[in-house]
Amino acid sequence: MHTRQKGLTLVELMVVVAVMAVLAAIAYPLYTNQTQKARRADARIALEAIAMAQERFFTINGRYTANLASLQVSSDIQGGDSNEGYYTIANPTLSAGAQGFSATATADAGGAQASDAGHCATLTINHLGTKTSTGSAGNCW
Repeated sequence: MHTRQKGLTLVELMVVVAVMAVLAAIAYPLYTNQTQKARRADARIALEAIAMAQERFFTINGRYTANLASLQVSSDIQGGDSNEGYYTIANPTLSAGAQGFSATATADAGGAQASDAGHCATLTINHLGTKTSTGSAGNCW
């Protein structure tokens, strides 16, 4: 009587490892792409907070300000960083007569969003609510 042994052969094990490697090679880039997209919300939130604070400042003072410290925003944004720290926020640039502004968030070169620089390097909003971005991706906002 011949008894059959139970277990996996080395070939079966290698097939499973190869399938797992292919799945990982597909899944990891998709995962990193999605996390970069999610982190862009950090810049969008900061820029929209600046835009709202600029409108409040304009209502009170009749002009926009070029100084983040003059705005009623979080201390992180006033210090030049987004709330989560993935982006650097520049002081708003003003148009002639301080009747318009443009605020920009740039991906932090040494941070988690550094690899996103080719896609959505900077995000910008202005006094008209126009939202633009630089990089190869057109859907940064």
